Amino acid sequence: MPSSELRSQPADPSPGERGREAAVRLARKQFLDGRRLEMRTIAEELGVSRMTLHRWVGSRDKLLGEVNWALARPTLDQSRTAAAGTGVDAVAETLQRFIVAVRAAPFMRAFLKQEGEIALRVLTTSSGDTQRNFIGYVRALLLEELPEHDLRLPVDDMAYLVVRIAESFCYVDLITGDEPDPAKVGPAIRALLS
Repeated sequence: MPSSELRSQPADPSPGERGREAAVRLARKQFLDGRRLEMRTIAEELGVSRMTLHRWVGSRDKLLGEVNWALARPTLDQSRTAAAGTGVDAVAETLQRFIVAVRAAPFMRAFLKQEGEIALRVLTTSSGDTQRNFIGYVRALLLEELPEHDLRLPVDDMAYLVVRIAESFCYVDLITGDEPDPAKVGPAIRALLS
């Protein structure tokens, strides 16, 4: 086989990469089962030390963020596909559908109930990649649906504001104690973007 063909074949994942994938799979299973994500349990199931697990996946917050984004991304895509209309309506409906799905998911309800403060930190700050990824997704959605010159602010700022509106209505029970109402997401985003 010519050497150029050898180089084009994907290399087998390293033991660390395989361990990381296995750890993320176990974390995702714990999360979807509505259980608290336990680093000790994951390390024990993999037969490694917590230090090795930490080397593979980083902190618990980072792992929680990765698991959350891995679940959020396809939910956002499904919400986008199901959204009717174009422009502002498509953006508003996509985000409203997403927040409805987040609040309806039993595993998210369990996470928010069991670990509200940690959930807010992981989902809405730079402690994980979830916030950055969510803003990036909304930025791309805005650019797809609205001409940039129609936005009253730079697209990065507008994406940040849209995400914060959606999160505010999603996590209002943790922020102010009020009852979450995902139906408010669409009208609030329409008001911002119109």
